[in-house]
Amino acid sequence: MVKTGWIFVLIVSLAACATPVSQQNDTKFDKIQAAEARIALGLGYLNSDRYQQAQQNLQQARQYAPNYYRTSLSMAYYQQRVGETEKADRLYQQALSQASEKGDVYNNYGVFLCEQQRFAQAKDAFLQAVAQPYYHRVSESYENAAFCQLKAGDHENAKALFEKATDHDPLNVRAGLQLAKLEIENGQETRATARIEQLHKRVGVRSGGLLLLVKAYQQQGYTERAAHDAQRLAQRFPESKEYQLYLANEY
Repeated sequence: MVKTGWIFVLIVSLAACATPVSQQNDTKFDKIQAAEARIALGLGYLNSDRYQQAQQNLQQARQYAPNYYRTSLSMAYYQQRVGETEKADRLYQQALSQASEKGDVYNNYGVFLCEQQRFAQAKDAFLQAVAQPYYHRVSESYENAAFCQLKAGDHENAKALFEKATDHDPLNVRAGLQLAKLEIENGQETRATARIEQLHKRVGVRSGGLLLLVKAYQQQGYTERAAHDAQRLAQRFPESKEYQLYLANEY
């Protein structure tokens, strides 16, 4: 889900153990397993832009298990992808009614709501996701909420949500760099540079981090430090988008 620079984490995963299912004579037919196999096929086709095959498999999954939340969730994502927003909304609501304790459902519904510019509802959905017991994608949902608030133009709220995302996962690169970017914009360059250097120690040097360091040091008047990181960017990431932005002085 990448639109106008916003990167959302959509959690509609392929079934981890899904395998083609046949109705074997010597065992009871497992409708959930059959649905999971069709979901895996359908999402695989959808990710390859083979929409007809995706729809066929996801419809088959719903025939196998119409009350299973993942069939509703996957079909909602399909309808979202093809622009059928009313159908997608109804299916997300159905998935929520089928599994109100599943953080993934709230997270994905939040992504959909943000796409529709229903920002307050989207934020509520993301926060519902992180409130669910045993939900382990907390950082990603806080990150989604933060990007959505950026899209809504609320940078202060977005900054607080990015901080939540990094608190829950210090290795979250997207959230960490975006938080540093907002800190630089707010004149908190020292805080931002410390954050980026710490992130680089943990996950390795990133081109986005180097470009932010250049900007932060330039704003502080540290021209030698800025030139040093610009050279690192040129040497390590000469083909990167960030280096092209540096050359074009658009950062």
